[in-house]
Parts: sequence; structure tokens; C-alpha cells
Amino acid sequence: MKVFVNDTEVKTYYGAKVKSAVLVYCRDNKLNNDLQRIEVRDAYGNILDIDGSLRANTKIYVKFS
Repeated sequence: MKVFVNDTEVKTYYGAKVKSAVLVYCRDNKLNNDLQRIEVRDAYGNILDIDGSLRANTKIYVKFS
């Protein structure tokens, strides 16, 4: 399944959670993957739960603190 994290395409499995997509994004970009210190929002600015579900072509935005 294809999702977009910070406008970067990430491929993950169908039924993936927000956490899975963020971890793949962090691994691919060699970023710190401390999930306790991030904020995840959807394309409309809504805060997402790290354990929330994703659909194909979803756009999420991660803010690292």
C-alpha cells in the first residue's frame, strides 16, 4: 500500500497503522524514530493517533520535536 509521509511516498503493507508508515519513513531518511516525541497530522491538520489505521494514498505529516 502506498501512503505519503511529509509528501514522500512510503510503501507499506495493507492495513498498516500510522506507526508503521512513520517508522518506514524514519528508516528510509535515517531519522530518529523516537515515537514519543512526534506529532502526526493528516492533510486537513487533524492530529492522528499513532495506532490509527491508514488507507491507500493517505497523506500524513510528521513533526519531530
